[in-house]
Amino acid sequence: MSVSNNLKATLCHIDQLPVLPGIAIKILEKTKDPNTSLNQVAEILATDPPLSAKVLNVVNSPFFGLSRKITNLPHAVNLLGEKSLKYIALSFSLIHAFNNNKKQFDYASFWQKSLTCAVVSRLIAKDLGRCDAEDIYFLGLIHNIGILAMIQSHPGQYSLVLKKIKDDDLDYHVAENAIFTCNHMDVGAFLIESWGLPSVFVLPVLNHHYPDNIPLTHKNQRIGARIIHVSNAICRFLHAADKTESLAIVNQLLKNYNMNRRVNLEAVVEKACTHIQPLLPLFDIDQHNSFDYLKILDESKKEMYRLSFEMIGKIKEQEKTIDRLNILASQDGLTSLKNYKSFQDSLKKELAGSRRHGYTSVLALADLDGFKAVNDQYGHIAGDHVLQEVSRLFMENTRETDIIARYGGEEFAFILTRTCIQEGFKTIDRLRAMLSELKIEYQGHTISVTMSVGVLAFSGNDNLTGTELLKRVDAAMYQAKNSGKNKTFMLHS
Repeated sequence: MSVSNNLKATLCHIDQLPVLPGIAIKILEKTKDPNTSLNQVAEILATDPPLSAKVLNVVNSPFFGLSRKITNLPHAVNLLGEKSLKYIALSFSLIHAFNNNKKQFDYASFWQKSLTCAVVSRLIAKDLGRCDAEDIYFLGLIHNIGILAMIQSHPGQYSLVLKKIKDDDLDYHVAENAIFTCNHMDVGAFLIESWGLPSVFVLPVLNHHYPDNIPLTHKNQRIGARIIHVSNAICRFLHAADKTESLAIVNQLLKNYNMNRRVNLEAVVEKACTHIQPLLPLFDIDQHNSFDYLKILDESKKEMYRLSFEMIGKIKEQEKTIDRLNILASQDGLTSLKNYKSFQDSLKKELAGSRRHGYTSVLALADLDGFKAVNDQYGHIAGDHVLQEVSRLFMENTRETDIIARYGGEEFAFILTRTCIQEGFKTIDRLRAMLSELKIEYQGHTISVTMSVGVLAFSGNDNLTGTELLKRVDAAMYQAKNSGKNKTFMLHS
């Protein structure tokens, strides 16, 4: 789930990719050493008096909310911890290294939004009771750093990206993918690895637009990416001319990520605006006139109050209706499995994911043996009941992440996500064996069915299309049928 080797090879040959400032490298090297004392971190900062003064100014700002003024770095480190001061110092280093007055790109606006996202992310992390709130702050600041790296390394090409964003109203990563063979998420993750920043930042930066692409095995990184996703939505809400739609998006994300009961959105917005206003000059960020945070706060509060419980109820009802329509459009009416079209879409997405991230998944196609005889002997209503029971067996004995579809009349298709061929074969063959032992009762009759299955694996190294994979797995299924039925045939690459 880190940056792919092909992308690394491409990026390593770009000479113009930025490097960390010297003081930042020293801080990172020291904090990696388990024997480093807190005072040693303070000593590194003390070698740069202007940076030390800036760090102390931030420490004494409303951002940390300390009850008394801190006058020296050792005291600040002992009170707030090494991590807080490390990230504040690194923030200064990065903002200074990636800041200029080129007309091609509005650096001041970029850093205002990044700092806003960092502050909001930290507040959300604290509301969620997370102990890594300072990590989340820094993640919020750097998650879009790949944009600046791409501008610095390819200014000519990136001007095409900016034009495409403006003309076609696209997100940055979509426009970047259209012009480059990568996007700012890929580049940002690569920089984090090459700079030696903590590895826990790699996955969230690589997936901050799609947090749930991060496997559940990396729970903390997934939550971090979700916090960044919500924070970006809150930032868009703060700066949106029409706040109604953007606020609805924020509320929906909080609900989707199970944060809505723990995150006090109104308090987060108020604290963020209060903290950001004094931070901007401390970080030498020129504040745009359009970023009047007192006005933004006032407008945001009015919108949150205006969105009454009645309106929230209407939005929720509309969302439910849309969800039901989406389900109906993608679901097989008889079995509640995915339908043919939805499965084709899922296969395309899984193929794209495997190529991008280099993992392996398993595709299987199954056909119920002699199912026509069931319909002929017991009737089509009985046949429908059998299909429902078979579908229930499949759903109850596979993972939530796996994809199952009714592919045709009595054909079923499976995608076992992020699974090697050996494990995939075992899973499918286990389903086949369970089905052969299943006794389906219907109006006094006991009905048994078996299935023949073809199985193959696909990965980022394959160049086959979805259609070609389905043709191959269909051929494997017929080999299973022709070899006696009730068998699983694995097609080797």
